[in-house]
Amino acid sequence: MNLKILKSKRILKNYTQESIAEKIGITTKTYNRKELGKKSFTIDEVISLIVLLDLNLAETNEIFFNNNLPFV
Repeated sequence: MNLKILKSKRILKNYTQESIAEKIGITTKTYNRKELGKKSFTIDEVISLIVLLDLNLAETNEIFFNNNLPFV
């Protein structure tokens, strides 16, 4: 996981941790712990973040899957 990319994409889109947490239905504290890598994102949260942050496949793969997903 490369959560630095997640944080930078969030900042580039002008979202705070609080606003992202609200949009994906979790608390700010929980989002903070997930962005720091202390907790894992659920698949539903990952999907929401892909949409909110307009992540492409390569970014999604690097952020959430350690580049372990094969590109087809």
